[in-house]
Amino acid sequence: MPDLEPQRSGGRVALVDLTGAEDMTAALRKLQDQWGPVAPVDLEPGVPGWLVLGHAEVMEVMRTESVFARNPRHWREQLPPQSTLHAILSPTGRRNLYFSDGAEHRRLRLPVDEAFADMDEVRTAALVRVVCARLIDSFAAKGSADLMGEYAAAVSFLAVSGMFGFDERQGFDLLLCASEIFGHGGDPVSALVRMDQIVMDHVIATRAEPGPNLTASFIKHPSFEDDTEIVHSMVVAICAANEMLVTWIAATLRRMLTDPRYTGRVTGVRRGLDDAMDETLWSEPPVANLPARYAVTDCTLGTARIRAGDAIVMGVAAANNDPRVRTADDLFEANNRSHLSFGVGPHACPAKRPGRLVVKIAVESLMERLDLRLTDPVVTWAPSPWSRYPSTLPVTFTPERQAARTPARV
Repeated sequence: MPDLEPQRSGGRVALVDLTGAEDMTAALRKLQDQWGPVAPVDLEPGVPGWLVLGHAEVMEVMRTESVFARNPRHWREQLPPQSTLHAILSPTGRRNLYFSDGAEHRRLRLPVDEAFADMDEVRTAALVRVVCARLIDSFAAKGSADLMGEYAAAVSFLAVSGMFGFDERQGFDLLLCASEIFGHGGDPVSALVRMDQIVMDHVIATRAEPGPNLTASFIKHPSFEDDTEIVHSMVVAICAANEMLVTWIAATLRRMLTDPRYTGRVTGVRRGLDDAMDETLWSEPPVANLPARYAVTDCTLGTARIRAGDAIVMGVAAANNDPRVRTADDLFEANNRSHLSFGVGPHACPAKRPGRLVVKIAVESLMERLDLRLTDPVVTWAPSPWSRYPSTLPVTFTPERQAARTPARV
């Protein structure tokens, strides 16, 4: 296969067309058959980049920040003002772990690692159960619901914002901002400004009245130089956690409702839920295409000649299905933990345990309480270049006749 160079002529596939394909795995295999482990793509119309499809190649990008940096100052693209990519790939003046490298990244990551490591999991589990129960109460008597809009999207964000000490109203305000930031309508740039202000107000209020939450942990950590770094770090943690959790919850729910290996286990959901969650991490990773790294120098990746300043997107969904790491041996796959859904290297996910806790409680709470039946097996995928999840997940169930239960506050 000849070496590749990025072309500015037409013909590149768009990321959003891959995540929105009826069969994304087949679309990714076709791309890999054509280009090899690294393919030229459009991040959005007219904005070129590379999509890394091979497992080994994604690992190399994730682990080698000296060559593939997170700081967008290395990117040579100039995005048009109307681009939806600004907030995700090229925000102005963001001071957080996500857009930093080296010693600066380690300084800004330390408070995040320590805050999640010190979380009270019993208290967190109680908080998530309260959120789940309240959301289920809101539709349990109807006999039908859209589990995306009425449950998965809300429970993930309210759970995460609750961990930081935000109340429910603030949580919904933050959810609306995050939806715009990730390109689901609206203005991502102004949404980021609004989100910053909500978080800054919360930081100031928490400093005056500290509580047992992640915001208080961030405030007291000596690694942060000022409130701006605290706010920017909280925003990236909240947004990244939500984008991952909503997709993981939705994909696991859909698997439990449609896969014959799991549909018979509704009355004993605990027996199959962990398996369903793990299989989802492999087959439907919460972030299908992980943004983004920028080449610090000219280099070769796979068969592609990467130029300094090129943008590189890590195709986690493609890498997880690379035949070099996946087999048809069910016995082997049961213990295979080489998926890249949490990342590897210095920028790996810092909240694997809390994330798993939220997803398990969210799915378990719903399936133990309602006898869910998916009403439309045909899936329309939400338009996103990064994540792949259903626009809707309509279900019916036996309506609850008793008065809605009011869970205790945490």
